Amino acid sequence: MRGTKRLIAAAILLQGYAWAQGPEAAVQAQGGAGEGQGYLELGGFTNFVNNNFGRWSGGSGKIMYKGERWAPSFGFAAQRRPEGAQATFGVDSYISFNKWFYALAGVGGSPDGSAVLYPKLRYGFSGMLSLPQPRGLVATMGASQVHGEQGAYGRTLTAGAMYYWGRAIWSGSLSFNRSYPGAVPSKSGGLGFQYGTEGRFWIGGGMGGGRIAYQTIALRPLDVRFLTFGPNVFYQQWISRQWGFIVKYDYQNQLDAFQRHGASASIFLEFP
Repeated sequence: MRGTKRLIAAAILLQGYAWAQGPEAAVQAQGGAGEGQGYLELGGFTNFVNNNFGRWSGGSGKIMYKGERWAPSFGFAAQRRPEGAQATFGVDSYISFNKWFYALAGVGGSPDGSAVLYPKLRYGFSGMLSLPQPRGLVATMGASQVHGEQGAYGRTLTAGAMYYWGRAIWSGSLSFNRSYPGAVPSKSGGLGFQYGTEGRFWIGGGMGGGRIAYQTIALRPLDVRFLTFGPNVFYQQWISRQWGFIVKYDYQNQLDAFQRHGASASIFLEFP
């Protein structure tokens, strides 16, 4: 159960920041539809973790259709660690209401595996509001919830902003997390930057961190708290108008627990 609680808390930390990003930044940084209406991405990842946590490796994929006002996508990932393996699936969509307001909504789940590596259920919504002044500034707000086993779950409220300046996009967010049972509070946040042009290349990175907090389930409940932080960088290159590749590196230092070095690579295809 302690592993499940830590998974819930870690998912809150990462998911709150991801769902605070606007559709342009999220699509461009992670590989989204450019000129074509269809988008397919397939790749793999591996993580080297110290303190006898072993190597965490797997694969992932995503297919997206980019419409005029919405862009539904289906994604999956499968991961194996020394203690076992599990897969997860998700459906989400960008929704454009007008030139001032757009949103991202999604839901996902993970069937039982030989280990608990992903949340059993997750869902969330983020709204992005383009402000009239200064030009290029977008306010972001979001809410998400993740569920684990035996009634464990967590909630996140996120607020942030994005700023478009020429070919650069700056972003930042602050998340307020609460893990149950115990209603244990924590905070996390992140900063990001990317530069480039859709259809040619994107390069960027960021820094995230915060406090993972949860309560153990036992005869005498115990509050457990970890500080975690780390940078990440990515590069996306179009080889032609239809396809290209993405490479990423990220580092996580979860104090008093482990240090993790992660790398991933994928290829993407855009089609009419």
